[in-house]
Amino acid sequence: MQRSTGNAEEQLVTYVQQLEGQSLGWQAVHLHLSRLSPANRKEYNIRIALNGLNDLIKQHDGRIFLLDNQDVMMVLKGAQVSEVNEAVFQTKFLFQEDPLTKREDAFSTWYDLSISQPELFANANKLLREKLRRRAEQRGGESQFSEIEPLDPSRLFKLQQALSGIDLSAYMRRQPICVMMTGHAPQPVFEEIYVRIADLQKPLMPNVNLFGNRWLFQHLTQTLDLRVLALLTRRPEEASRRPTSLNLNVDTLLSQSFINFDEALKEGAQQGIVIEMQAFDVFADVGAFQFSREFARKKGYRLCLDGLTQQSFTLFDREQLGFDLLKLFWNETMQVGSEGEQIAALAEAAKAAGPNRVILAHCDNERAIEYGYSVGITMFQGRYVDQVLRPGAAARN
Repeated sequence: MQRSTGNAEEQLVTYVQQLEGQSLGWQAVHLHLSRLSPANRKEYNIRIALNGLNDLIKQHDGRIFLLDNQDVMMVLKGAQVSEVNEAVFQTKFLFQEDPLTKREDAFSTWYDLSISQPELFANANKLLREKLRRRAEQRGGESQFSEIEPLDPSRLFKLQQALSGIDLSAYMRRQPICVMMTGHAPQPVFEEIYVRIADLQKPLMPNVNLFGNRWLFQHLTQTLDLRVLALLTRRPEEASRRPTSLNLNVDTLLSQSFINFDEALKEGAQQGIVIEMQAFDVFADVGAFQFSREFARKKGYRLCLDGLTQQSFTLFDREQLGFDLLKLFWNETMQVGSEGEQIAALAEAAKAAGPNRVILAHCDNERAIEYGYSVGITMFQGRYVDQVLRPGAAARN
């Protein structure tokens, strides 16, 4: 269950977004507990309500989000409407003396996500904006906090200019990819060097949604690619002192900046570097990808197809595409024991890719590791892996 730890709204937005195109059988209920009288919004009241709802979640796929304003959002799959109605009724009964329960349709809002996933996604974003506004007002001196703004060409240009004047090395992170076997400590295989964009966003453009426009975001990542390569060209030992991966765009691999980086490496160092390429970027221009792939492979680099989802993972033949590794992104909609046919297909695709050829990334909890094991994956990356490998390290990533 997602607790109100400061990022419930962000995780709700991500969770609902990931249901796009696969929301059949999913439903959600928004319990407006923030509308209760203050006397009924004590922490123990909210906890009792959550415990009752959690019994339903345990029987089905789904998740409960306790929001910053004390509202509760329950998203689940496979439950009968009568089951959900009973759980909501019991929650409402806890507050039967509150005026809110006397107002029809004021206590809860229901969503059939097979038809209203976009509506819930929009409302989840609204809840996130409201939380950010409250936090800004609480900090004081920021009463002019504005709505989240979209990334447009003018803002992208300003951001690129701002990036040219900062020391990017302060924002570079390393995150290990590890083999994890039951009963054994994680064994690092290589480390991904990356820039955490959220860290850059806070000081430069905190109110801009950098991810809203895929093509403009692609331009932004290309700018970051070139800056990272320039830094590593000056300090090539950063990329070659241990097995490393770099997430680069196709255009970056064809640039003079990459050639300069390659020439700065010691002979043979390329064999210890994995180039990660986003699936979206690869298929945007297949001809350019094929050229960049052959160039990189001749130099000795290994290649990883990055950014695969549960649905797209089963569509690609690793060897036919010329990749050494595949990286699948975990999310909370991927549950052990759910969607049996889909899990079987994914397990078959992982087997076809070859042993130790698949990485499950974004592993933020133990459920991700259990899912990986259930489909035959033993290489993992994410905050949970960081924490197991080096307690305290996960906060940086």
